[in-house]
Amino acid sequence: MRTWAFLLGGLVIWAVHFFTLYIMASVFLTPPLARTLTMLITLACLGAIAFLAFKARRIEIETATDSWVRAVALLGMGVGGVAIVWQALPALLV
Repeated sequence: MRTWAFLLGGLVIWAVHFFTLYIMASVFLTPPLARTLTMLITLACLGAIAFLAFKARRIEIETATDSWVRAVALLGMGVGGVAIVWQALPALLV
């Protein structure tokens, strides 16, 4: 179970970020409040990805499978982090 949490962690956090921003943009239509909430949600999600990446880096490598799991997990977390930043940029730059 822990392996799947690491493998899908970054992508799940990205999905949570996407849906949270979508709901937030539908409910709060004022730009200052929306920007503030977007920044807070983005920082929270990036913090969660950083925490998972820190935990993934500490996985002890005993077999080649462990090495593969760690590499793919870190790649997924990197993709999720870039996607979260990319997704938040339009709301923060306008």
